[in-house]
Amino acid sequence: MQNFNNNNYGGPYPNPSYYNPYSQLKTNQYAFVNGIEGAKSFQMQPNQMVMLLDSDNPIIYKKTSNQYGQATIECFKMVPISENELKGTNVQPNQEYVLKSDFEVLVKRIDELTKAKEE
Repeated sequence: MQNFNNNNYGGPYPNPSYYNPYSQLKTNQYAFVNGIEGAKSFQMQPNQMVMLLDSDNPIIYKKTSNQYGQATIECFKMVPISENELKGTNVQPNQEYVLKSDFEVLVKRIDELTKAKEE
């Protein structure tokens, strides 16, 4: 139950000292900027995170500020991907790979040669 202060406001209004703007959860947001310099100059409040979209290049900046208002920026490149890549079935036909059975045979042969060398 909140404490109501009738002395200063002339009615049943909540005491403003109970509200701390820095303890409230901030919603994530996004904005458009021009390059890294625009991302660096973007103003934020403490304990906030914002996604900044570069309007000139396919880059996303993730800018976060700590409780003291000091900000850090992470940069990400936007790269288009196909639906197959999303499913994890993107196997290129000309790419060489090793079967697990072939690899196990190779490991067994290395173990045999290592034991023979030690004897």
